[in-house]
Amino acid sequence: MSSAASSTAQLEANRANAQLSTGPTSPDGKRHSSLNATRHGLTGRVAVLPSEDVKVYEAFSAELMTSLDPKTPLERELAKTVVDQQWRINRIRSIEDGMLVLSDSDTGANHPVVDSTLAAAQAFLQNSKAFVNLTIYEQRIHRIMEKALAQLQQLQAERKERERIELDRAVSLHRQAEQQGKPYDPQADGFVFSKEEIAAEWKRRKRNQSANNADWYEARKSGNLA
Repeated sequence: MSSAASSTAQLEANRANAQLSTGPTSPDGKRHSSLNATRHGLTGRVAVLPSEDVKVYEAFSAELMTSLDPKTPLERELAKTVVDQQWRINRIRSIEDGMLVLSDSDTGANHPVVDSTLAAAQAFLQNSKAFVNLTIYEQRIHRIMEKALAQLQQLQAERKERERIELDRAVSLHRQAEQQGKPYDPQADGFVFSKEEIAAEWKRRKRNQSANNADWYEARKSGNLA
């Protein structure tokens, strides 16, 4: 396999990680696409550049947002920051791959995705400090992403602890009402949990308690208790 063919195959393998698009086809779109390797595109607020496919970004974003599982508006904002920074990191890595290919090949790959990457890399090669800049940009983006992720995880931990305490209280009140033979309305006490959620949690805890009691009884019978 020739060096150029090998380089093209490498870019194809990196396509899923890079998440780059086929690029615009209109003259105006191509004109804007020529700016896709500017500094603000790597570190600025714009997540999707003109040469990138918005649908690919949306699918990428949806998958990561689902894995981050944000529940509140602030959690969603931090999760969005993490998603966008990872998208930019993927872009940087793709451009770096393109720069390495361009140093070894003078011909186009005749593939829209690969050619888009090569075009972005060619723009960066016009700067003698391109590789250094890419490293700086990636480090900066990593710091932004790590800070946002840490904040998100802290908020989620605090929220889950509040929810645990609230659920404990709601289950206790539900159990008390059950013992008195009365219906219980959690909304009347300001809980966000539904009757069904609280009842299901109470049943789950009773099952766990029964299982623990059975384990203890079996251990006592066998003489394994200290």
